[in-house]
Amino acid sequence: MKALCLISGGKDSWYACQLARHMGLEISGIVNFISENEASYMLHVVNAKFVRMQAEAAGIKYHVFHVTGLKEMEVDEMKRHLRDVVKKENIEMIVSGAVLSDYQKHRIDMICEELGIISYAPLWHKDEEMILREVVSAGIKFVVVRTAADGIDGWIGKEINAENVDDFIESLKRAGVNLMGEGGEYE
Repeated sequence: MKALCLISGGKDSWYACQLARHMGLEISGIVNFISENEASYMLHVVNAKFVRMQAEAAGIKYHVFHVTGLKEMEVDEMKRHLRDVVKKENIEMIVSGAVLSDYQKHRIDMICEELGIISYAPLWHKDEEMILREVVSAGIKFVVVRTAADGIDGWIGKEINAENVDDFIESLKRAGVNLMGEGGEYE
């Protein structure tokens, strides 16, 4: 089955893409939406400009589209851009790294339904600590580049790996922060 992965540049979307690949899906491309609005409801904004390099390193075709980032308008923009790629490349599925956001998941599902393709979110509502540990054990390297929560700013600039993931998780728990950084607690 031919799939596109929605990639923000973060650990969640790349892990979802990796899981889809392991399931035997043919990943035909990466789609990266770059929002003009730092406060986008749908999109991870921090460092999205680096997804091109990530896609090249992964050897996967890269598609980038700029959207306004305005609530609901960006959903229509995403659908319009996806429609073109889906049709041109005979795509059957969209893979996303949605974990908790009903807002994001339902809108991606709606876009896929309107395009007549499958929406697949392999991380959806899974245990967050388990996901974080799986991301690290799968070899995905990620660095904390920004925090919006007190008590975890000491992690900025640090790569989270097998040696420090336990300490990272404990720091997040002590700070009362969502373990996956949902809502921008950390990027």
